[in-house]
Amino acid sequence: MLSFNDHIKTVRAVLLGGAQLIVDVILHIGAHRTGTTTLQTYLQKNACKLRKNRIEFWGPKRTRSGLFSGLVKPPEKLSNDALLRGKRSSGVIQMEMDRLAMDGVKTLIVSEENMIGVMKNNLRKSRLYPDAAERIERFAPAFELRCRRIVLSIRSYDKYWASVLAYCVERGWKMPDMAVLDRLVIQPNRWRDVVKSVAKSFPDAEILVLPFERLMGQPDRQFALLRGNVDVQPFMAHQEWHNASAGCEKLRNVLFDRGDDVAAQSLPDNNQRWQPFNDDHITAFQQQYQEDLDWLADGADGIATLYNEIHETGTLIGTRAGQTGITSQVAHVVRGQNHDPNETRLG
Repeated sequence: MLSFNDHIKTVRAVLLGGAQLIVDVILHIGAHRTGTTTLQTYLQKNACKLRKNRIEFWGPKRTRSGLFSGLVKPPEKLSNDALLRGKRSSGVIQMEMDRLAMDGVKTLIVSEENMIGVMKNNLRKSRLYPDAAERIERFAPAFELRCRRIVLSIRSYDKYWASVLAYCVERGWKMPDMAVLDRLVIQPNRWRDVVKSVAKSFPDAEILVLPFERLMGQPDRQFALLRGNVDVQPFMAHQEWHNASAGCEKLRNVLFDRGDDVAAQSLPDNNQRWQPFNDDHITAFQQQYQEDLDWLADGADGIATLYNEIHETGTLIGTRAGQTGITSQVAHVVRGQNHDPNETRLG
């Protein structure tokens, strides 16, 4: 009797009939709170136009409907059944990519930020994607041979953690005390650790790192970078932000509604961005982020490219090994010298 994996191989062989049809895979793996939902909504709204350009898009509506079953479990919950479901999911994903290739699709864009972890687990463990290495490794059997580019968006830690906390508090997480905030500041994980984990699992893929501060509210530009073609024209005007963090006023109302009057009254009575960290925390966070940017700008040990800007000729200017020049440009955005008036709306 054939095992499930042998059955998958047989079905794939029958479907392909010996043909070698390849779909190039581009993985967009988050991170959370860096405009991922805005980009996913933009791509989903333009799905028909994407298909006319022989591009398929899989977002959370697809990946979370069973396609990634068994692949997104935290490592400590990987039972034998979960491991088996993960292998089955990998086989199904491969068959789906074969089907797309037979239909003439040339590029598959997969956008799923939970591939590297989930926000509540980050808070629960006071770590930035503590299981990223184990999680992303599970997707390698499904995508590695076809994956040519992986895109990761990063964000200054003071804004990232504040946005994560606002998102979780709005959904029932208790208000953080000073001990929680301190732990997040001193936790050792960095964006560069996530990049290294991805590179280890997908050694042949190009890794592109996008600073959120330079691309906020620009899903058309992010799409161009995902494609690797900065000349691509946007499909439609898109000025919406999706899944943005709740401001102070909304959080106050949420806390009042659940009877936490003390916590509610500690928040300002306005709808500005909630920033639970003090000045010392923020200074430390921004220094940590600058260290990440410096590492990326210095070439990231040859494993990643840091997005810089789009030159007026339309060519992508990035930072690879041996190139420099982005750090000072990004740093002044991080420090708030290039403040966006819509920033309070962003996640």
